[in-house]
Amino acid sequence: MTSPQHLQGLLADLGLEEAATFTAVHGRDEDAVIRLFGGNPEQCRPLRLEELREHYERDLILVSRSGPAVVVVENNNYQGSREEVLRPLSRQGRTASAYWNVNAVSQLSLAEDGLISSAFEMIAPEYTFGARPDAWQPLLEGLDLDDGHLWGVGLAAVERATGARFDNSWVRGPHRAVEITRVPEYLLGQGLIDSPLLKREPFISYLADLGPSLLQPMRHHALDLALVHAGLREHPLAVAALTAAALPADARVRLREDLTAAHDQALPRARALLIGEPEDFEPEWERPSHLVFRQAIVFGVLAQCVAAHLPAPTDGLPDILSSLVTAMTGDGARVEDFWMVKHLHDAARRS
Repeated sequence: MTSPQHLQGLLADLGLEEAATFTAVHGRDEDAVIRLFGGNPEQCRPLRLEELREHYERDLILVSRSGPAVVVVENNNYQGSREEVLRPLSRQGRTASAYWNVNAVSQLSLAEDGLISSAFEMIAPEYTFGARPDAWQPLLEGLDLDDGHLWGVGLAAVERATGARFDNSWVRGPHRAVEITRVPEYLLGQGLIDSPLLKREPFISYLADLGPSLLQPMRHHALDLALVHAGLREHPLAVAALTAAALPADARVRLREDLTAAHDQALPRARALLIGEPEDFEPEWERPSHLVFRQAIVFGVLAQCVAAHLPAPTDGLPDILSSLVTAMTGDGARVEDFWMVKHLHDAARRS
């Protein structure tokens, strides 16, 4: 295994320290790997690894062999971190990837036999997900995810998982470059497709006719879940916001102002409550301060909904699901329902 320190230095030398994805597949079929990334092997051309830094804004992959593995390198791209790419690749052989970007968002992924076995954010390795969340553990033995060469550690883990070696021989090449098109997203990801929620209404109906016509029903569904979760379902401002289209224009303006004020008042109240609460509070999301924070978020979303009816009423709700995410903390049926609605809503927007 190449040392993390050497690999971190290699990234700096190649200009890939800020944003890159390294993917390795235990197998020998380079052309199959290129196709699964969304590329055409017939359009490949030679490119030196050190030249990849010059292709910062293009959907370009660099493909090569290293020992028993096919290696794919991306500059400022992340296709090799997506399950839509990793899962099919892993049917060729065990696949691992390390991804990071300029905002220190990262992911170390291990895929086997068509499934994501284990993946986690490299700066938060305690939060793993996948079919076998602990699958990375034996491969990480002796590697320190807390040292100053984090991306190098990720590459060392990819080496261990696949047999690839990011050594000087590999750096010298040969490498093939090819442009790729984005592989379409799955309708539902690995952790959702077998959910029991999909066996009951309204999710059965959502799936049966998933498309733009269902965006409004799903937005109303998500908002209703958030109102209940925040304890605001019967609040006068919430009730008024849900019927804002029927109000006179001047009343809609005042309602938006009142909702904005409620949001602005709740945020500092949540912070003040948090300061006075004990550090150890279980479960975390049931803190009184969290409830007030959720209310602040929902008041702000309701203000967005009313603003959509200004100056004239519109036919429906704006796209509010991303704004509601921070209000839907915790566990329980409401939260599970919300996240399924959001995933289906996102899929309907893409359709």
